[in-house]
Amino acid sequence: MAGRRASAPKCVASRLHHVAQPGSSAKGVARREEILAAAFRVIAERGYRGSTLRGIARELGLEPAHVLYYFDSREDLLREVIERWDADSADLADTDDDALGLYTAAIRRNLRIRGIVHLYLAFATEAVDADHPAHAFFAERFTRVTELLATALRRGQSAGQIRSDVDPDRSARMLIALADGLQLQALMDPTIDAPGDLELAIGELEVSPRIAQRTRQVAGESTTAQSISTN
Repeated sequence: MAGRRASAPKCVASRLHHVAQPGSSAKGVARREEILAAAFRVIAERGYRGSTLRGIARELGLEPAHVLYYFDSREDLLREVIERWDADSADLADTDDDALGLYTAAIRRNLRIRGIVHLYLAFATEAVDADHPAHAFFAERFTRVTELLATALRRGQSAGQIRSDVDPDRSARMLIALADGLQLQALMDPTIDAPGDLELAIGELEVSPRIAQRTRQVAGESTTAQSISTN
């Protein structure tokens, strides 16, 4: 096309990209970490919608263009924030503890930083597009967490704790969907106990639901206390 600048040969473009790749030096790595930390603070304090490039840059006394020197786009920066935030959840796969209980605890911890949860849910929706910077992350995450929860359910079935009629894979997917949906509802209505509702759903998969036992125990203690007070 007339007036269009000729593109550089692939080998030259590749060398230029390699030379210009930001963040490869120790100073560059440190600056990237500073920007990520600032982005996390901005999201935690001002919420997802307040996480503009200008706001994140201002946190460090920089111009937005300086942030884009280290990250391809705002979405690329926020993707890395999400990946850092999610790193703790990945540790569940390396523990012999109760993964189902830890999953519920993770939801409770998440809701203490509402902006991050909003970012996660918004990006999860946008990442349906295969071209989205976070598409691969969410695809891998859903697979990883599904396998983690399904393995925990199978282990529970072997131990006689989870009902034998439960389909581990399907139930794992349903628990993830429930957790994400409950977190969305909790963002809109803080009175909703998302972790409690999730724990109840997990309890219903058990041979002897913990929640039902707990409820009966509390009810029994209340009845006993009332009986003592009237005698």
